[in-house]
Amino acid sequence: GAPAPVAPTPATASKGIAAARVAGQGKDMKLKFRYDASAPDAYPIVQVTYEIVCDKGNQKTTLPALKSFLTYTASKVGQKDLSRLNYAPLPESVAGQVRDVVDTLS
Repeated sequence: GAPAPVAPTPATASKGIAAARVAGQGKDMKLKFRYDASAPDAYPIVQVTYEIVCDKGNQKTTLPALKSFLTYTASKVGQKDLSRLNYAPLPESVAGQVRDVVDTLS
């Protein structure tokens, strides 16, 4: 376990997300979390919100809005806005992967 108890805050939850690994394959961004509290200063009990979208075959009329929304929420500005609402921002390594997947939507 961790050397000391960790309070649940957006910053410590983000560290808990950073300790997770991407368990999905290809464009599947499913995360596998470490609930053993072994990462210092990381709150290990987090719940992420997944956005499930089609990777291809999206309507041409709605695809730009979908990509815009997902790109914004995974952007540095979007992540900063989320933390003001007491959501834990994604670590940049994960957010960058999300942006890469969003770029491929068609």
